[in-house]
Amino acid sequence: MTKMKHAAVTALLIAAAFVAAPLPSAAQNGTFPFFKCGGTPTPYSFPGSSASYRNGTFCSTLAVTPLKNASDPCAKADLRKIEVNINPACDVKNTIVKATINGVPTAVSPSFFVPAGAPEGSVALRLTQLGLGLGNDGDNICITLSAKTPGANACTNLESLCQAPPGAALGTCVAALVDTTLRCCAINEVSPVRPPPRLTCGYIHPRPTATAIFPLTIERRRCNALGTRMINDALNQSSLVGAVMDDRVKPFYNCSNNVIRACWAFNSPADGAKLQAWAKEVVVKWHDYASGLDQSNLCRPWLSGYQLDVVIGGVGTFPDVPLGDINADFTQDAPADEANTVCGPDMSKVDYPKCICNTTVFATRFGVDPWIYMYPGRKRTTTLYCFTVLVVNASDPTSPCGRTDKLFKAEIWGDDKQRQKLKGIAVKPAGAKILTYRSPSWGGPTEQTIKVSQLNWTPQQAHGAQVCLELDSTTDINSFCLYNFAKTCWINFFDESLACCPLYPSNVDPNNPYLPASGR
Repeated sequence: MTKMKHAAVTALLIAAAFVAAPLPSAAQNGTFPFFKCGGTPTPYSFPGSSASYRNGTFCSTLAVTPLKNASDPCAKADLRKIEVNINPACDVKNTIVKATINGVPTAVSPSFFVPAGAPEGSVALRLTQLGLGLGNDGDNICITLSAKTPGANACTNLESLCQAPPGAALGTCVAALVDTTLRCCAINEVSPVRPPPRLTCGYIHPRPTATAIFPLTIERRRCNALGTRMINDALNQSSLVGAVMDDRVKPFYNCSNNVIRACWAFNSPADGAKLQAWAKEVVVKWHDYASGLDQSNLCRPWLSGYQLDVVIGGVGTFPDVPLGDINADFTQDAPADEANTVCGPDMSKVDYPKCICNTTVFATRFGVDPWIYMYPGRKRTTTLYCFTVLVVNASDPTSPCGRTDKLFKAEIWGDDKQRQKLKGIAVKPAGAKILTYRSPSWGGPTEQTIKVSQLNWTPQQAHGAQVCLELDSTTDINSFCLYNFAKTCWINFFDESLACCPLYPSNVDPNNPYLPASGR
């Protein structure tokens, strides 16, 4: 025999934290349970909090508390049935109810019925022949609701199933616990219990490839910018499609050295499902926003050699991201020509330097910070753009370039046509207190080269040293430096043989404040 499959949609917890004091007696006067109940003690209750499961099952533990008066007729009462007052608007014909005790289905399936003598339209749910007694303390009772057919207008949540008492919150159920004699009966209100919040999170992870130039640490301002963007996008889209957010969770973001994570919670999986199509689109937008591809056809320079992983799923520690209410992955959902994007400039267009030397990054021990820092110049009409020299690990320390122990000179790729706008060059080795200014020095008319000669810095002098261009306010780094690559300048550092000249891009960070002149 083929069994009809039913997708469990939600469930009713009959056993939850009941009000300790019984409600007033209800006789056949139109009040649930439509027979005389209340005013008598009962050993049975559900005093603890219920457990809720995302598959729609709600459970609670039965407590059996002996009555103080052992001679009371109800002291030895059993618990034969539980009845629940049902919302008259509930479509009971399309709703299936299942119940278990300690995981075992009840002997008689729960059923809806019309109570005798009840007002027209009244409906109740009955769990009967439970067979529970004084020895069942600690038993776990669960009820699950499902639709008879997919998409049927079934009562699949507490709000639609239960007839809440006047003034009570939607989803509050009134239940009667009754013994076999019908003399020992108590009426209790069952408060709705929500499942624990289920977080959905977006992740952005810059992943270095073999061509990565700079070690990358996510700074606070980038964490703030990207985390805020992800949360705002999720909240705006939820509002647009009517997806309800879980009001117990305030959306948040946090960052490690190499992962940005932003999290929020939907009120239910069904609410999350409304954003599934959006999720597959937004991972592409977040990728482009984080990389800078939303404003240019090239990534931000400091991401050179990196790929950006962008994922939406459950809460976890990247890359171990479990499935969530919505799921998306940039590498799977982006267009094929974008999914494997590795950030970096098109080096075929970098026609620099004009001399022949080894321009490979990390060829020597001398590199550069990815950021160019801006300071006021010597005049109100000038600005300093400063590179910061770093001592790095040479890719091959035993090679002639890798053994270099002196930074002989630096050269910068600049626009020959703007020679008059370069007002000075300033240098400051590590440990020095002030900048030393020099007159501008250029290569030949077609070399597009600014020369910073006779540095002769040791590694100790080079690490943290500064090389600065003082530019007139009628230009800026974006137009003065060549290649037109997002406020980027290219600088290379020569050894004494002039055979080694690793070439690096450095960038003016658009989020970096204009630094004061202190120490200039």
